[in-house]
Amino acid sequence: MNNILPPFLLGITETIIIISLLITIVYTYLTAKFNFWKDLGVPYKEPTIIVGNFADLLLFRKSQCEGIQEMYNWFKNERYFGVYRVRSPIFITRDPNLVKNICVKDFNYFLNRGIPTNAQETLTRHLFNLEGHKWKNLRSKLTPIFTSIKIKRMFPLLIDCHKVLEELIINKASNNSTVEVRDLAGKFTIDVIGTCAFGIQINLLTQEHSEFHKIMRKISRPNYKNTLWRMLRTSLPKIYNLLGIQLFDSEVTNFFKDIISQMVVQRESEQENKRNDFMDSLIEIKNNQNNINAKTHKDQNITSDIDFNENMIAAQAFAFFVAGFEPTSNTIAFCLYELSLNLDIQEKARQDISNAIKKNDGNLTYEALQEMTYLEAIITETLRKYPPAPITSRRCEYPYKIPGTEIILPVGMRVVIPIYGIHHDPEYYPEPEKFNPDRFIDENIKTRYSYTFLPFGEGPRNCIGIKFAMLQIKLGIISFLKRHEILISDKTAIPIKFSRRSNVTSSENGFWLKIKSIDN
Repeated sequence: MNNILPPFLLGITETIIIISLLITIVYTYLTAKFNFWKDLGVPYKEPTIIVGNFADLLLFRKSQCEGIQEMYNWFKNERYFGVYRVRSPIFITRDPNLVKNICVKDFNYFLNRGIPTNAQETLTRHLFNLEGHKWKNLRSKLTPIFTSIKIKRMFPLLIDCHKVLEELIINKASNNSTVEVRDLAGKFTIDVIGTCAFGIQINLLTQEHSEFHKIMRKISRPNYKNTLWRMLRTSLPKIYNLLGIQLFDSEVTNFFKDIISQMVVQRESEQENKRNDFMDSLIEIKNNQNNINAKTHKDQNITSDIDFNENMIAAQAFAFFVAGFEPTSNTIAFCLYELSLNLDIQEKARQDISNAIKKNDGNLTYEALQEMTYLEAIITETLRKYPPAPITSRRCEYPYKIPGTEIILPVGMRVVIPIYGIHHDPEYYPEPEKFNPDRFIDENIKTRYSYTFLPFGEGPRNCIGIKFAMLQIKLGIISFLKRHEILISDKTAIPIKFSRRSNVTSSENGFWLKIKSIDN
């Protein structure tokens, strides 16, 4: 009897074997690290193949804020725990003391964020993403731009933008209008950045259909594909780099490269008319990079390999615009939203603004803004309840022993600080969902747990533009509150529904509020 299978059955059998083998290989690859936290003795939640513990985020079922809050509450009695994003283990800390170690005390172990970039992604090679000595070098060069003295010199330019915004709000209020306040705040912040940092009159508040407006809307508009790639690039960095993924399309990249190229040519041909702004500083770094590269670091006997060309300038300019646009405009909008729900707090804010202006001879001066302590407490509470970034992360550069344990994190481990979770932990902020600016008046600040307020990060890699951002936010809110009452309307979404596609804390449905003129 002939036991040889017919050819067609033989073909089917081989196909099944090949498919089974491929499935086994893929399954083994995706689950190979799933015992990592168990073997290390770290509390963890069982992962699911393909998505790990991030199913709700990777499938856009929840916003980043909601997803991080849920994870944070998985292990309420633990200092830290482990999760998996796709197949990669991630270490999450809930302990403020460990946050201090990671961000400050043991910073050299966690110098870098570990965000992959590739050579094709021109606009992502900026200060936020740069690593090692490139980051140190650039940070030291950019820090002097953001001193209080430099920012105070820019104040008249900010006031000009504030006046344009205030005039626009007056026109809106004359019609008793309901407006999308984030849109107005976004145009204001871009005008401020363009004017103060680059000497560009963008005029988004008065020119609705400018090319700059079109590009910034493209950047800020949530996109499923873009958000998914952002999440996966830290989970599968080798595949991300192999595929040469670019987060921004060529129109955005070319726009910034072209405008920076034009500005460099213009500035270099007008050496006698220095503005001493952000762009002048970047061009100076570019022109002096031979000296930079020759400079030996004091702490290590190596030289910087930073190539500060026009592409690098474009990346820094892009980062400055993005960082100053969406987080700042969202903070202004969240603040106005909360004030529309808490009219007693809104009135106290308006009185604080009025008193400070009166003390400065009726003028809105730089000094007047520093005296608006209650307004600052309101903004700080807004940043507590709605931190611009729900998380921040670092990469472990050397084997790191967690203090008080025998657990050693390996090189390359991604460490996540769940900012939104810490900001909403009732142990640190009783009734965390309540909007309460009194948490941040002087006597209460002294009793707050250290390293539990993290909207701008902490340590050497904190936000370089904190003072500038706070000035923008204050002026934006003053523009709305000084002569107007902000009220909820039929279009106001209560409660706020967070965007599931955005990597920053934002509203899914906008911030529609009513502006009503008041008698001053």
